[in-house]
Amino acid sequence: MTSSEATATPPAKTKNRLITLLKVGITLISLAYVFTNVPLSEIGDGIRQARWGWLFVAMLINFSGLVLRSVRWAILLNGIGSTVPLPQLIKLYFVGAFFNGVLPSGFGGDVVRIIEVAEDVPQATAAGTVIVDRLSGLMGLFLLGLLVMGFNPDVFPQEIIWQVGGVCLLGLVGGVFLLRGWRWFPFLENLLNKLPQQVARPFLKLTATLQALPTKSLLQALGISLLFNFLLIGQWTAVSRGLNFEISYWYLMGVVPVMAIALLVPSFSGLGVREAIAPLLFAGAGLDAPQAVALSLMVFFVKRASELVGAPIYLISLWRKRPK
Repeated sequence: MTSSEATATPPAKTKNRLITLLKVGITLISLAYVFTNVPLSEIGDGIRQARWGWLFVAMLINFSGLVLRSVRWAILLNGIGSTVPLPQLIKLYFVGAFFNGVLPSGFGGDVVRIIEVAEDVPQATAAGTVIVDRLSGLMGLFLLGLLVMGFNPDVFPQEIIWQVGGVCLLGLVGGVFLLRGWRWFPFLENLLNKLPQQVARPFLKLTATLQALPTKSLLQALGISLLFNFLLIGQWTAVSRGLNFEISYWYLMGVVPVMAIALLVPSFSGLGVREAIAPLLFAGAGLDAPQAVALSLMVFFVKRASELVGAPIYLISLWRKRPK
């Protein structure tokens, strides 16, 4: 290790620790706010009356969503000439989901996916496709939110409709710019080249991947993101039925994208943040505050339970890679 690497490592570790502490802190503060304003006993009563058959259906839907997102990642990798088998990508997506559900960062699984798939493709390519995979998923959320607000704005609370619409529009435009701006505005790459190589190198590698991705692959990835969001709404529908709530699929089309966007707030997989906004979003469906919080918490627990499957998959892969 060089002296420059030795001096650079501690600040990087300190920064990561501070970010993790920030996310855990926001989660704890949000949960404290929720449980201070919503009786915990009433939330527990709603969860104890759950119909477990519907919750099992929600877990199966989550499995299907992970497989669908693996197909999206395969499309992106194939678009740049990779031939990583789909079964391997499915295993990596389950493992990544497990790490995302366990680590406070919410991005630990992405690092695992990059490291594992980098055994078959260049690391810069692996990182680029994982970033685009994430970005296309967010763009699918933003697009769905705008469509629902355009065709049925009444499902959104009027207090936040403009804020949510603005976030969705800016996110969609920003995503398009990130994916294709490097082609449309070549001077951006020239600006990067003028920066110190240590700063510019990761961005230049990312732009190389973005430029190599065909537009067809990006459009296919966005289409799969929309399909995944319909599955996500189906998961919320199944959990709501499991808690004996009658919420229409159309209403959930309006609020689920907003609940998913809450994942962008620094927190532990959105925990606490989503519960804080759930009473406002589900009031129009006739749910009181304890019911809305119970629904949000149960969706969180169902996702975490289904993602535990990634643990044995990861352990088996480590066992197979052990020295003979």
